[in-house]
Amino acid sequence: MKTLLVIKKQEYEWLIDLFPGVHPLLVPICNKPFIEFLVDFAILAGSDALRIVSDGVLEDVEHYCENGSRWGVEISYGSMRPADDMHTVIEKNRRFCLEGRVIIISGFLFIRYNKTSEYASLFASLPSGELLSCPHGSISLTGTSTTKTGTPGTLPFSLAALDSIGKYYELSMEILSTGLTHYVIPGYSSEENCYIGRNVVIPKSAEIIKPVIIGNNVQIMTNSIIDKNSVIGSNVIIDRESVISGSIVIDNTYIGEHLEVKNKIAAGNLLIDPQSGTSIVMEDPHLLTAMSQSRVAGALLRRIVHAVGATFLIVLQLLPWLLLRPILGMQGKWKRKREQYYTGLPGKNVTLTNTTIACTGALSAFAKALSLDRFTLLFNVLIGKLALIGNLPLPVTPAIPRLPNSHEGYRPAVFSYAEAEEWPEIGIDAEIVEHYYAVHSDPLKDIAMTQKALFHRTH
Repeated sequence: MKTLLVIKKQEYEWLIDLFPGVHPLLVPICNKPFIEFLVDFAILAGSDALRIVSDGVLEDVEHYCENGSRWGVEISYGSMRPADDMHTVIEKNRRFCLEGRVIIISGFLFIRYNKTSEYASLFASLPSGELLSCPHGSISLTGTSTTKTGTPGTLPFSLAALDSIGKYYELSMEILSTGLTHYVIPGYSSEENCYIGRNVVIPKSAEIIKPVIIGNNVQIMTNSIIDKNSVIGSNVIIDRESVISGSIVIDNTYIGEHLEVKNKIAAGNLLIDPQSGTSIVMEDPHLLTAMSQSRVAGALLRRIVHAVGATFLIVLQLLPWLLLRPILGMQGKWKRKREQYYTGLPGKNVTLTNTTIACTGALSAFAKALSLDRFTLLFNVLIGKLALIGNLPLPVTPAIPRLPNSHEGYRPAVFSYAEAEEWPEIGIDAEIVEHYYAVHSDPLKDIAMTQKALFHRTH
């Protein structure tokens, strides 16, 4: 048994804007790429070979599926013209279709099936011809049946068209509510109707209400609620006290704090109403925005870039520091104090020497404008104790015996994102800005933000 999958580009063009850069066959449905549902069905039907034919580019699909060895099935690829009918497609793939029976799946449609059903013997017994059809596609069978059981009254699978964002949402909700046991869903499931991926952080104060599916590399902040019938993609952050209910959060999306997403699709900075198809672009990136995946693997590169930036500043500030520091020290305007600060690592703190310059004269104002009060802290960047820019270091005090839960992503630094954006350097506003950039920053953006912090301190 073989399977021939025939899909035309015009059938899935509506998905391109919603998932830019993702081939429609790789679009996630309940965190599983669409093509994997089709591969699973082909295998259940007894196929040992699958060919994907399209008039669109299949490079990304081929890169993802490769030769199908991970599923134990041989996957190949073919091309067609937009005007080709099914007879022409079969003729172009005559060698593939020559031996044995072939299941032909035509159209961009989802097949509802049950992984516990016996499909291999069913397809071996069915007569050739069209088995099921809908306005957007069909399933047919070629070749001669090996047994004579005939066509059953009702086939144990059905078709669902994928022709709009509303249908996509309805299908996801259908799988969540009634079909989780029918398919192989990615993630670990220690409880019924709850699938959780790798590297997922869920604090005790967060609430998870089944059924839910959560992808890989997800951070759910304190007091957040993931309500029933929700799909959370991979590389997602749900900020504190936010509520996700009956919604789909697409991969690489940040949900800001105190935000309620109900019966919607959140994709990057788009909030989509699946019923009407309307979308809202969230202009405030602290509420909803796309996330860069480079942050996950860029820690080493960031450290190198920060060290280079710190070295550059040390060279620039060294002479002014050598000249002004003794003068201001004799005037009593240069104060130093050693304190312990949290590092962000459990049980580890760092001792820093902070400098305070009293701006009561021209020289002291000039020294402050040059950020000479941060000069000695730059050496901590070179040895990896501080970042060049990140969070304002949080001191260890009896009132704060450990790092608060609200400081996920905390990265103590010489300069803070809050002062770069001219926000208050302490308080809830600073936490919002610093948390946002801790999630979204990259090494080059950090250099730009450091320049902004220096400029704002100069002025």
